[in-house]
Amino acid sequence: MLMLLMSLAQAQDFSNGQAPEGLNGQLFRPSLDAKNTLWTNDSLRAPNKYTFGKAMLHYANDPVVYVRNDGERTELVSGIWQLDAMVGHTRGPVRFGLQLPVYLRSFGEAAGGESGLGDLALDVKFTALDRTVKPVGLALGGRVFVPTATVVAPLGNETLGWEIEAIVDKELTEKWLLAANVGTRGVPTVELENLTWDDQIFLRGGLGYTVNPNRLGLSAEVASQFNYNDFSNPAGRPIEGLLGFWNRLTPNLMLRGGAGAGLNSGLGAPKYRVMLGLGFEPSLVSDRDGDGIFDDVDACPDTPEDVDNFEDSDGCPEATPVTVKVVDGEGAEVPGATWTQGSASGASGESLELDEGKYSFSASAQSFGENTIEKSISGGSGVEVVIELGVLPGSLIVTAVDEEGNGIPDAIWTHDKLSPGGEKTGVAFEANPGDYDLVVSAPGFRQMTGTALVVSEEQVEVQVVLVPAKVEISAERIDIQDSVYFEVNKDIIKSESFELLDEVAETLIAHPELVLIRIEGHTDSRGAADANKDLSQRRAESVRTYLVSKGVESERLEAVGYGEEKPLEPGSSQAAYAKNRRVDFFVAERSD
Repeated sequence: MLMLLMSLAQAQDFSNGQAPEGLNGQLFRPSLDAKNTLWTNDSLRAPNKYTFGKAMLHYANDPVVYVRNDGERTELVSGIWQLDAMVGHTRGPVRFGLQLPVYLRSFGEAAGGESGLGDLALDVKFTALDRTVKPVGLALGGRVFVPTATVVAPLGNETLGWEIEAIVDKELTEKWLLAANVGTRGVPTVELENLTWDDQIFLRGGLGYTVNPNRLGLSAEVASQFNYNDFSNPAGRPIEGLLGFWNRLTPNLMLRGGAGAGLNSGLGAPKYRVMLGLGFEPSLVSDRDGDGIFDDVDACPDTPEDVDNFEDSDGCPEATPVTVKVVDGEGAEVPGATWTQGSASGASGESLELDEGKYSFSASAQSFGENTIEKSISGGSGVEVVIELGVLPGSLIVTAVDEEGNGIPDAIWTHDKLSPGGEKTGVAFEANPGDYDLVVSAPGFRQMTGTALVVSEEQVEVQVVLVPAKVEISAERIDIQDSVYFEVNKDIIKSESFELLDEVAETLIAHPELVLIRIEGHTDSRGAADANKDLSQRRAESVRTYLVSKGVESERLEAVGYGEEKPLEPGSSQAAYAKNRRVDFFVAERSD
């Protein structure tokens, strides 16, 4: 339902910027006690002896602008900052109230720059039908305006003014409320050039939407008015739309605000309006358990919510989800571990729900000891309890023998789960349960590998057979006990040399202090010297490529072919040829 307003003058001259005597263009007053709307009154009756107070600050742009028949505009009030102070008290079905506008600053041709008071309103509302128990709500309202205005601008009456209104509202759903006001207002008669400003009918309609009960709501409103003696004159039918919100900050503190605009150019319809207010408005619904959630939406009105960022809106304290993890000393989850808490139990990573309090958790796992911890649960959307278990070690003995089964007393071993350095063979070593890759070595023997499975609280013995080494390291070279064989006049390595070169690669990998190795290729003296040198270079490159394929870093190897230039034994016998046809390994650079 809509409300109508006022407009322009009939026979008065505004050239001097003075407002016509008796004109009051201030039409907006925020509702004293409406819950869901800013301007439209509702019928809701507060509890007996309910007292409230609030203040609303707003700014209106061009709220009182006069437009003559010739189109000339006079901005009597081009802008105004206004604070409305309101208090109210309920006795039975009747609510009494006071409302005083304070003009902080006005702008315009009619005494712009003023500050002062507006007209004090004495307000009363009688609720005849309670909408919470009846199909609709019905109330009657009235107010008397005392001429207390202290400003020259047309923002107050020179004599007593009055309003009477009927208020009807209905809750369409739990979230939607429709409210309407229709009333009449008595004001002094003012003759303007194109309008007679006198007693008026006003209409207001509002639609409220509750986003969260007793927490947050939105509203949309429209208001208008018209003069009894001139219904059809658009200058006297101002229409204004308004969008608003309310937000209950605490059970007693309410924040309200909104913005609106004039929907036509009638006198009293502003270009735009913005507002923000704060009020002491105790909730109409009780909160017995004091958790800030009102009883009408509190599923547990006598038990306070635990406020732990987990389902805090229902008003009931919730059990906290607790996940129990069982880890080892390095923080890794222990496979197969189980835990218990009272009568509850589960595997590592499983959860249970607990109320706030202190609890005892125990855990155990195969190959691990048991552990019990105390944990305080203080609530939340999820809590993790971590129980650390110590490993129960086993014992490992590594022995080394030669191919005939004889023990090698000076052999040492290392494995992949300990820092290198070596352990003496034949001596029991404490080790955590698990699989181990072993590396066993001894002077004069090739380094060999093996595996061991250590079992908790058991002793395991592993024997590794070492074979004599074909590769030895000296200060300046790596000596090999055999030759590297190639196909005749080719750089293709024969398979019978793979085992020897594998041992060379293993030796280099085990000795990173050998920074650079020079692989030298040599031939006998048969054939052309240039061809022999090229063949020796290609053979040295082939050996380098093979070693790189076995894991030796390429930058540690260089290949040089000398052909027949460096024979070990002169002469042309088969024995000399065999001895001179060779591959040598020299230490070109070492870090130690």
